[in-house]
Amino acid sequence: MGDMKEVIAAAIEFERFGAEYYMRFHDLVNGKEAKSLMKSLASDESEHAAILSRELQVLGGSHKKSSKEEVEKGLAEIFPNDTREGDLGIKDAVSAIKLGMKTEERSIEFYSRNASIAAVGLKGIFLKLESMEREHLRILQENLEQLENSGAWYGYVPILEG
Repeated sequence: MGDMKEVIAAAIEFERFGAEYYMRFHDLVNGKEAKSLMKSLASDESEHAAILSRELQVLGGSHKKSSKEEVEKGLAEIFPNDTREGDLGIKDAVSAIKLGMKTEERSIEFYSRNASIAAVGLKGIFLKLESMEREHLRILQENLEQLENSGAWYGYVPILEG
């Protein structure tokens, strides 16, 4: 992906999928802490997509919108269609968190790699997003540990902008 416009367009799709993933997870978990965490992560991912969309516009690029069917197909592979709201047990939640962590790790690597080749302004955006994804990973790790050890959600600690 040598063209930065293509890199940004791909990143937008990653972030949009992440937002959909966390909102779907939000719908399937029980408990105030779990719902708050997933909603906050989804909101963050949507904001990341907006940041990247603005940058892509500045560069004169555009991205194709994901079709609802593509997103639904990807999510159906993660969350079975027969799973109902509030129906995700601890074992399933642990699996979903692990997948979320892998997604965050891939995002961190993606932003880090592309920050190293981007122009100064875009480099700063990629580094900021990398930092935010590292915080998401940390929050998911804390919740995974809590779920595995006590069967309860740890919840969400707001990410403070620096």
